[in-house]
Formats: sequence, C-alpha cells, structure tokens
Amino acid sequence: MAALVRSFNESQTSYEVVMRPAGDPSSSPDLPIFLNALEAGNPPDIIGLEGRHIADLAAAKALTPLDEDEPDIGYAQTDYLPPFSQLGVYRGQRYGLPISADVVTLYINLSSTRGTRFHGGTVPGNLEEFDRGLRELQSAGKTGLIPTYPGWWPHAWVWFFNGTWFDKQGHFIPDHPANVRAYAWVASLKQLWNLKDFQEPINPIGSRDPDPFLSGEVAMVFEGDWIVRRLMQRPTLNWLPQPFPTMDGRPAALIEADLLSIPAGADQVEGAKWFIGYATRPASIMEIALGHQKILPLQHWPQRFMAKHPNPNISAFRDILMQAELFHDPQVPGWMHTLARIKKAFKEIWSGEETAQQALRAIRDDPGKPRVEKG
Repeated sequence: MAALVRSFNESQTSYEVVMRPAGDPSSSPDLPIFLNALEAGNPPDIIGLEGRHIADLAAAKALTPLDEDEPDIGYAQTDYLPPFSQLGVYRGQRYGLPISADVVTLYINLSSTRGTRFHGGTVPGNLEEFDRGLRELQSAGKTGLIPTYPGWWPHAWVWFFNGTWFDKQGHFIPDHPANVRAYAWVASLKQLWNLKDFQEPINPIGSRDPDPFLSGEVAMVFEGDWIVRRLMQRPTLNWLPQPFPTMDGRPAALIEADLLSIPAGADQVEGAKWFIGYATRPASIMEIALGHQKILPLQHWPQRFMAKHPNPNISAFRDILMQAELFHDPQVPGWMHTLARIKKAFKEIWSGEETAQQALRAIRDDPGKPRVEKG
C-alpha cells in the first residue's frame, strides 16, 4: 500500500496522501480510535476497513456514501466478482470498495490423504460423503479435520448446513434447526478423534512445533490466506485448496476483503475519492495481490498476473471463486457484538458444557447491543 501511495502522489500534483497507522495488524483498524477521532471532528480522509465493519459503521453514520457512477471512483471499470463488491454495500448504498481479498476454505495436506477417498485432493461436494470420509480416516488412525484448528471462523459452519443467523425480517435466529445440526456435527468431530489437545476455541497455525497440518498429523484445515506463506516456505509439501462441501452438494467457501472508505466529516472528500479510484483500478489491485501473495476479488485474472504470482496453486483458488458458492459475514448492524455471542456459544459447545441446542438457544434470548455507536 505504501508503494501504491507513492505512485499516486507521483502521478498528480493536486493531492498528497499521507499514511498513518490506525491500529495494528490484528485490530485492522482500532475502531475506538477511529470513532473518537470522528467524534472530535478530526477523522482521516480515507480509512481501511474489513468487510465486517461496514454495516456497523454505516448504520452509525460514520462513513460517507460513495456514488458508483462518479468518474473519480471508477467503480464501473473494476470488474469485481459480485460477492466481493457486495461487501462494501449496506442497505443498497455503497460505503467501501475492496482492494484486497481472501477466501477461507479447505486446505489439504496431500501426503496425509494418500490412499484415501481424499487422494489427490479430491473432496466430495456432499457433506454427508465428506463426513463418511473423515470417519474412514479415523478408522485408519488419521486425524482429518479439527474445527478449532485454527478456529478463527466458528460462525461459518452453519452455512455449509444450509443454516442462517438471521431470518428474512432480520431477526437473530441462532437456534435455527440447520444451525443446531451444524454445531452438533462440529461437536461430534471432537468425540471422533477423542481430542485431548485443541481444547481452546482458537489454535493458530504455527503455534505448535511441529505444526500438525504442516507435518501431516492433521490432514485438513479450514483456513484463510495466512497459511499460504507458511506453505510456500515448504516447497516439498504437497497441498491443495478446495471448497468446503455442503448439505446440498454445492461446495462453498467464505470470503473476506479489506476495503477503502471515506469517513463522515472527511476534509478532503474529492481527493479521497480520487485516491480510491486510483487504488481500485485492476492494475493497482493486482499489484497489492502480488505483494501480499493473495487472490484477486475480480472476475478477470490476467495471464500475466497468474504467471507472476508466487503461489503454485493460485489457479486452484481462482477455480474456487468462480465455481463455489461464496458466503460472507452478514451485513447487519451489531454483527460484531452478535459474533461475540456466537463465539461464546461455540466455546460452550466445544467444551461439552452445553449441547448445541442449549448454547444456541441461550444466545437467542440474550438481546445484546444493537450496533456500534459514535464516541
């Protein structure tokens, strides 16, 4: 991004973009710092956000709406895949444009699945067939998949079971029958392998030595792009990404994105729009993706991008995006607080303290906080 800022500054003389930290790599950004700056009347002109932040901040009127038809924004010239484009929209209005993308999906250690139904990275699209394969791995003395390893997305399991967190009226329905089935299945995997480790709800890749997936002790992980760099540091390790199976047989994956937005009350709105238009050109997005060793949130992946990309399996990621059903976090106000409640239920289910039905019903009865507020 720093290189992109320098390029923009050198390309024109009307504006100079100055980068400043707004948190740390794990907070992305620190929202209280941003909201305090907003309340004090001193917001930045541009802010980088994650897709899950958009609805809360838009509902709190902390962001400036973007006009997709405005030439400076240049939205029409960037052929976003629709699911990624939608991450910047709240209630029909755009508040952010993606510049960097991630797909959270199944990673397979091909050495660990040799001689099984998953040989060569083959994964059945149907979840029941996938589950039978996991149980065959267990019978062969192998560990197939651990939901808490790494465990960063405990809310995603319901989507593979045709579940949902909200009904059509926007009401929170955590104990939807499909959600209960999803978490009952998650709990069954702990029993299947009689896990003594991985008791915590999050167990990051690389936190154990040797790492179970990288060493082949665990055959698969549900993970995002943070693992790719580790995999590329082990050129002798054979691996492959695949979409996750579902109950209806159409494989799926979870998508995330980093977006650029303009805060409400920004001083240099026109300059901010100009820079966002520059940063979201396909050439700029490709530059960022190559620097991050990431995927593109675009429909068209140029051959020169594929040829320059250091990830040997980059084409498999493109196939996932083009063929799988792509889920993303719900774009509703209060989602971050709701997600904390879901994580609480997941922890109780995984620990065995409560059944899936009990834990999910309990968070339905807890109204929680509706949204992020200014100040």
